[in-house]
Parts: sequence; structure tokens; C-alpha cells
Amino acid sequence: MELNIIGLNHKTAPLSLREAFSFPSEIISSALRELHETFAKEVIILSTCNRTEIYFYSGNKDHIIKWLAQYKNIPLAKLKSHTYHFANEDAVMHAFKVASGLDSMILGETQILGQMKQAAKLADYAGTQKKHLSYLFQKVFEVAKEVRTKTKIGASSTTVASSILRVAKSIFGDINQTSILFVGAGEMAELCAKYFASQDPKKITIANRSIHKGRQLAQKINCESILIGDINHQISHYDIVISSTSSQLPIIGLGMVENAIKIRKHKPMLLIDLAIPRDIEMETGGLDDIFLYTFDDLAKLAQEGILGREVEAEKAKVIIKERAKHYKKDVEQKTIAPAITRLRSQFEVLRKKELLKANKEVDNGVPVNEVMEKLSRNLSKKFLHQPTKVFNELSSHKFDEALELFKKIYKVKD
Repeated sequence: MELNIIGLNHKTAPLSLREAFSFPSEIISSALRELHETFAKEVIILSTCNRTEIYFYSGNKDHIIKWLAQYKNIPLAKLKSHTYHFANEDAVMHAFKVASGLDSMILGETQILGQMKQAAKLADYAGTQKKHLSYLFQKVFEVAKEVRTKTKIGASSTTVASSILRVAKSIFGDINQTSILFVGAGEMAELCAKYFASQDPKKITIANRSIHKGRQLAQKINCESILIGDINHQISHYDIVISSTSSQLPIIGLGMVENAIKIRKHKPMLLIDLAIPRDIEMETGGLDDIFLYTFDDLAKLAQEGILGREVEAEKAKVIIKERAKHYKKDVEQKTIAPAITRLRSQFEVLRKKELLKANKEVDNGVPVNEVMEKLSRNLSKKFLHQPTKVFNELSSHKFDEALELFKKIYKVKD
């Protein structure tokens, strides 16, 4: 195999660096093509709030890390100090763990699987996912499904949404008296909005750039929708603001929040920033009466009381380890199968050629026993000619290893 993964995640890099290396969906295709044309035969980019990972087949990791540093205009030394690299079997194990939620900030979270499927789909559209990565991700999805089916790794209700609720209750007490504004209408927003709708708050509003998409989500949970451009004038009406857009620049700035606090007469506000890069200027967290939480903050809260999942995580690791072994065997068989087919074809050509000679000799009156003896002797010589030639050309340090392999293939007894 020539499979590699380089990346950085919540374990190796702070939020500020992770957001610098995020790849919004609108630039992933061009980045994939650039990598594919210059550095690797196959490539997939996985970019989430917790990680940025580049999966590639047949490429040089140092060249790709250097490209990543230049592409994001970050010093190479700084990037290297926060990145990890997995190759071949280790890369397969890592991919299986990521998809199964074992490498997530919140153990067992399920959203990562959908994000990996989207990453594979984008690479497929860009023409950078070919047979090797396609097969890997096919197996990744199968293993993740098996882990979810055979363990309870994702059964706990400890999620980002429930962590937000815990924080909100600690600030406001009764959630029924709060108004909530969701900024963005993507998958994360929908998950959180549905969760909070079930808690029966006083009011929920969806703010989105696309009024159509915002209304679609609003209809699902029976609430109002507005355009993101209206936030500046309406944010003061909300006690809780949960933002999760794909914007490359902050949507909610310090001045906007300062003005909202004045209008609210310093009634507390809870700001939740689930976006990478961040949607809310971090300086807002320094204001009185403002409680600002990032995804990392909430994930730490979600990990509390998660010990019940550790047993399930160990079960999942056993499944992953076994499936990684199977994957290695499958890939090895796929790799050697074409060579075996060609070898059989060569042997068949040789066999037919010698058989044709033998039949001619029989037709010319040569005794059958003599022809058969000659046929078998010729086949034996020709089948062994190339292996013998290769042995004679081997250097001394490779000879012993090759000899052992030769003995194993032909079952030669000492």
C-alpha cells in the first residue's frame, strides 16, 4: 500500500490553528485538483470543526505538508509541530477510528460519518478519488456501521446540544422563558434547533443567508426565519445565540454585541460559536453579561459523565482492529491478483508451445514415453529458468530473504 494521512485535530492543534486550516466547501474542489495534479495520484480532504485531514495515495507527505503551509500561508515549522502522519496499516486504523467516532472530541459522536461521506463525494466529483481511496472509504463506512450496530458507542445523550442546554439552564434557569436565535441552517444548526425545540423555549428564530433554506428549517420546527443581514437589528431580542455557518469571516462582532447588551439593559446573553472558522469575534467573551462558548468548550463539558462509553469504545477497537487486518489482506489480494493472472497466462502460453512440439514428435513416430519425458523435462527447466536467473543476479544481502521466500512458495524442504 501507499496510503497516507496527514492532518491536525483537536488533540494536536488549538482552535485558532484549526480554523486557519479549515477548507470551506467552495474551495475544496480546486485544492483537491491542485494536489492531484502535482503531488498525489488520489486525494481526499476531510475538513470539520475538529480536524483537517488529507488522505492521499501514492504521494510524498513532506511535499504535501509544505504545500498545505504555503496554501494557508502559515509557517512550515509551526504546521509540522501540530500535524500527525499515518501510513498504510496505521492510516487504515486511523480512518476506521475517525469514522466510528473514537477519535472525536466527543467520544462516539455520529456527525463525523456524514462529513466523511461528503468529503468522499466532493473528491469523486473533482475526479481525485479513484480505486484505492474509493475502496478505503467504502470499507470505512462499512466498519463505522458495524461499530454502531454492535456497540453502544453513540447511544448516550451527551452531545453538544445537551451541553448547550446545561450551560443555558445554569445561566437562565427555566429554558421556557428564553428566546433562541440560530445563525445558519446547516446540519449542526438543524440538530441543535430540533433538540431545543423539544425543550419548549419561548421563541426560536433561524437566520440564514438563503431565505429559502432558512425557511425550510424553520418549517421543520415551526418557528420564524430571518436573513443574516437582519441580525444586527434583532440580536438584542435573543437570550441565546447559536451560530454555525461556513463564513470565512466573523458574522457577530464586538460592536454588535456591545450595542445589544445596552439595549437589553445588561440582561445576560449566551453566545455559542460552533463554527470553524469562528462566527463570533472572540473579544465579545470579555464583555460583562456575555457568556461565550466555543465548540471546544462544549465538547469538554460533554465529556463529563461519559465514562459509560469507555467500555463500548474498547469493544469498538476490537472490531476495528479485526477489520483492519481483513482490509490489509483484501488489498494484498487485489494487488497480487493481476500479477497471478499474467503469470498463469505466461505459463499457459509456454505449456501450449511445448505441447505442440510434443504432438509433432508423436506424429513423427517418436515413442510416446520418450516424448512425455522430454515434455516434462522441458517444462520443468523453463518454469525454473527465470527464478534461477533472478537468484544469480541478487545481491548477497537480499539472497537469504529471497531464498526463504522461494522455499515457502515451492515448499522446498531443507
